[in-house]
Amino acid sequence: MEEEFAAVLGANSWELVYRQIQLESRSNDFTAVEALRVENKQLNRYRDVYPYDHSRVPLDGVENTDYINASLVVADLGEVARKYILTQGPLQGTTGHFWSMVWQQGTKAVIMLNRVIEKGTLKCHQYWPAEEGEEVACEAAGITVANIGTVPGDHYNITTLRITHLALAESREVIHFHYTTWPDFGVPTCPDTFLQFLEVVRESGSLSSSCGPAVVHCSAGIGRSGTFVLVDTCLLEASLSGPEVVNVKSRLLDMRTYRMGLIQTADQLKFSYLSIMEGAQQAGLVDSVPEYEAAVAEASDSESEDEAPPPLPPPRTESLAKELVTVGGAQVLLTDAEPFDPALPLNTLPGKLVHQVNGHLEEEAAGTESGTSSTSSGLTSADQSPNKIILTEQKLEERKREMELKRRRKKEEVTSTENKIAQMKKEIHRAEEWSRRGEVWRQNILPFCVGLLICALGYLQMRSS
Repeated sequence: MEEEFAAVLGANSWELVYRQIQLESRSNDFTAVEALRVENKQLNRYRDVYPYDHSRVPLDGVENTDYINASLVVADLGEVARKYILTQGPLQGTTGHFWSMVWQQGTKAVIMLNRVIEKGTLKCHQYWPAEEGEEVACEAAGITVANIGTVPGDHYNITTLRITHLALAESREVIHFHYTTWPDFGVPTCPDTFLQFLEVVRESGSLSSSCGPAVVHCSAGIGRSGTFVLVDTCLLEASLSGPEVVNVKSRLLDMRTYRMGLIQTADQLKFSYLSIMEGAQQAGLVDSVPEYEAAVAEASDSESEDEAPPPLPPPRTESLAKELVTVGGAQVLLTDAEPFDPALPLNTLPGKLVHQVNGHLEEEAAGTESGTSSTSSGLTSADQSPNKIILTEQKLEERKREMELKRRRKKEEVTSTENKIAQMKKEIHRAEEWSRRGEVWRQNILPFCVGLLICALGYLQMRSS
């Protein structure tokens, strides 16, 4: 693993390695008949991202269909086999299917790596109750989902959900881990916060073989989701068998036989390698990590995203296409985004946000007619904006300061803990010393005093007689 990372890093060949993975993945000739059926097409968020037949997760007891855009990904690590369900961000019409799958698979955790709206675009339906005390009812599936507690954080939120199957009159608790600062098609600035998030998920026990596979999703269920499962799997393999047996490229190629297109960009691949090496160093599996240049793209959760257009994503071959199909005798227009309906809650969003959503859709429509050249040139000019460069450098410096402060706090905590342990040892030693003295008193001095007292009493009795 170390040699593999050093070779790619030394040659800066991330793009080359990523293209090799893409080329080798094309030899997969798995079928996807169910995903491409006319009645199932509207259940896919993107029509070029779908599950293979051999690894798709079939639904049981759902009316009119057993299909959901979800794949079971298995990593055979020798001693253990890690299992995940990778799926797309639920559509409004597939929310019931999503929770039925969670219930049927005995899933303990849902891991969400995107936000509902990113850069003015709807990436995922609000499928879970966000506020404590709220409840979402999936009447067609006969399931209700209630929020019984949320712990917010700077980079991720942890929510405990109670799922109730109405027909069975049974309830279970599922943990919803929501990473909120990972940009679409981008990567976080450094692995620290992501590794913290991964550790929290692991400590919950939701990735162990004793429960059902964790459900991992982003928007399409292949980019950020692929990064998450690749890092977790390689770190687990390194801890079980040693880092020298880990081959990241081979592991990713194997995972792509379960779900197509895992990891969408060379930057995501690079971030995966960096996270694996950093995590291995933190676990004491490797001595050091070669120095690398930190990424400058910041994962932001603020309105600063609106200051410049989003970067041009890698092409999803049909992701902007629209298709008119016949379903049940009626014609339905299929689109990749959530269909706009004035009666839906989207109309209650703030005016600025709704305007951005509508503006984005109009821009896509115009780009479809006139080609992508104007969009590409517009993005290039935005990327070259001096304001954007200054903003990025400022964020990078802020990030470095934050990391330094975290290291200092951690060092202070370690020192404080060591002092407390030393103080506790002194207290224990003092208590043991007092206990030893008490034992000496009890065994030696106390019997002598008792004997002396008895002799005195006997002497007094003799004199009185």
